[in-house]
Amino acid sequence: MAHHTLALDYQETPTPKFTPSVDPLPVEKGDTISFKLANPANRGFKITMTEPQFFSQKEINDSSTSITVVIALKNLTTYHCQLFDSTGKLLFQSSEQQPGGGIRPGH
Repeated sequence: MAHHTLALDYQETPTPKFTPSVDPLPVEKGDTISFKLANPANRGFKITMTEPQFFSQKEINDSSTSITVVIALKNLTTYHCQLFDSTGKLLFQSSEQQPGGGIRPGH
C-alpha cells in the first residue's frame, strides 16, 4: 500500500484549468491519496470523486485529509476540483469536459 500526494496547480491562462502533478495517478486497492494546492497558495479547494464507490470518501476539502482506495479500479476514473477564495467564494471549477485529473488502476 502506497501513499500518494498530488500537487494541484491552478493555471488561469490561456484557459483556466487544474493540472495535477501526476495524471492519471496509478493506484491499487489500499493505497491512500491526499491533495495539496501548489498554486495559488492560501486558497481553499474541494476535490470530488466522480465514482465515489471506489474510495473511502467522496470529497476532500483540505491537504491534511487522505482518501483510501477501497475497491480496486478496473478503469480510469476522474475527480473534479473547485477553487475558493479566502471568503469561500467559488473562483473556478473543473467540468465534465475538463476534469481536475484522473486515477487509473495499477502501479
